[in-house]
Amino acid sequence: MSKVGVYKVDITPPLGIDFIGYHRPTGISNIDERIYATAFIFESKETKSVIISIDNIGMLIKDTIIIREQIVKELKIPFENITVVYTHTHSGPATASNNQVVQSYTSSLITNVVKATVHANENMQPSEVGWNVTMGEIGVNRREISLDGKVKMGINVNGVVDNRIGVLAIKHPTTGKFQGLIVFCTAHPNVLKGDSDILSADYPGLTRDILQNTLHCPVIIIQGAAGNVNANYRGSKEALGKMAYALSGSVLTMIPSINYKSISKLRTVSTKMSMKLKDIPEPDVIKRMALLAEEQWGVNTDKWLMVLLGLHKQNIKQLSIDLEIQLLQINEGSFSGIPMEPFSETALDIQKRLKNKLAFFGGYTNGYLGYLPTKEAYPYGGYEVEVNPVIYGPITDLWMPPVDNTAEQVVKKVLELYNTK
Repeated sequence: MSKVGVYKVDITPPLGIDFIGYHRPTGISNIDERIYATAFIFESKETKSVIISIDNIGMLIKDTIIIREQIVKELKIPFENITVVYTHTHSGPATASNNQVVQSYTSSLITNVVKATVHANENMQPSEVGWNVTMGEIGVNRREISLDGKVKMGINVNGVVDNRIGVLAIKHPTTGKFQGLIVFCTAHPNVLKGDSDILSADYPGLTRDILQNTLHCPVIIIQGAAGNVNANYRGSKEALGKMAYALSGSVLTMIPSINYKSISKLRTVSTKMSMKLKDIPEPDVIKRMALLAEEQWGVNTDKWLMVLLGLHKQNIKQLSIDLEIQLLQINEGSFSGIPMEPFSETALDIQKRLKNKLAFFGGYTNGYLGYLPTKEAYPYGGYEVEVNPVIYGPITDLWMPPVDNTAEQVVKKVLELYNTK
């Protein structure tokens, strides 16, 4: 008999804490909605797999490791059987800072997430699960090609988007009541922009509310390969509603045709690959990259500039990072993820090679590093390729972009995980 346990915990921060996602001159001044972490535990035979969703843009890998290690101690399950995903809201609290309020919040968040997982384990109930998938246009490719052949933030109507909307529904086999719902979709949760001063889980939060009020069970939204995909509607609460109703409507149309059965296949596996970063450039290029980030995004690049010039002076040519790639399989469906922001082309490549529309791939998994563009995106440059490491490298340690064939290597590793027995 298969079982599932679910538990949701409030992780709303105090007013005044810094935002992360867009620069705001002040901290969070209003709470539009409370934010949450939700833990799901799946059990089949003697195997348990945990997946936790947290309303945050993406905590650092080291903090995510702390969460996973503490759950290992509490539940006595393997480290690799624990998956932590982030909704990637751009209107949530910072968790990586020397600020005392931020550090205190991060500590309490970690504690609450672990407690939620323990409670989910205590709430295990007999369950059956069912998958379904449809198509819905909630995202738009944002890498608009300018007249000079370079990319800028905008709308690329001809750009690739993973339009799949998937659902994993969980029901009690006797009562037929819904016990939980996991939704898979692809669109940046950046509907609310930098002019908003409210705490919000963005469209995943409002979508959850609609589905939870309709189905009377906990819901989580798992983000796909949205590195080059913006929300289709943006800039206002009205746009937030459009996104949420479009997504929840697509999910609800799938519910009646789902077939439920016990969990017969359950496994979580992970691997690590050494991800090489692009060569440290010459000082003039380093300074040009810093200036570009300052001009386009209004950020201070002093630390990035100092570190990169220091590496060049030490004659260090290239850096690398160990990248975790994880796969969770439940019956005929699956989710594989990395702690980066991959492009939709990568997710669709994996789906095509596996010949399975229920094979989902995404980012914001077990932490956050930065973007993973496809090889074809590099000649066009743009924020995801050139600028993001300059802004966030001092926080995440992704000091330079990955080498341009990294996405292909990740696809290969994901396929190897599927073939692992």
